[in-house]
Amino acid sequence: MTANRLEMDPRLLTPTRQTSGRGNNHILANDTSKEVPPTSSKLPFDVIMEESVSQMTTMLSNILEHHGRANQYLASLEEDLAHAKLKEEKLKAMIEALEKEKSEMNARVALMERKDLYNLLEAKMEGF
Repeated sequence: MTANRLEMDPRLLTPTRQTSGRGNNHILANDTSKEVPPTSSKLPFDVIMEESVSQMTTMLSNILEHHGRANQYLASLEEDLAHAKLKEEKLKAMIEALEKEKSEMNARVALMERKDLYNLLEAKMEGF
């Protein structure tokens, strides 16, 4: 076979290994009975790396999605906390107002009791 024929037929550029009956291995350049299917131009390492990068990208995307949800939940909790603090301040103000009112009522009751006692005492004095 000539070099020109090898250049013209790309199938012949990939030699195949064949065993003769006596166990001798030799390469036959023109044997097309066992054509090798065209292989990918990517090396196995490149394929593995692409798959790894794809998996890592998916994992990172999932992590970022969960992180986003966690941030939303945290923002919601912070908002709830702010509302709770406002309610707490309002309740404290109400308690202070009620305590002040209670104190004033106790003072009025004490004054009324004194007036009642004074009136009672005065009534008894008139009877003497």
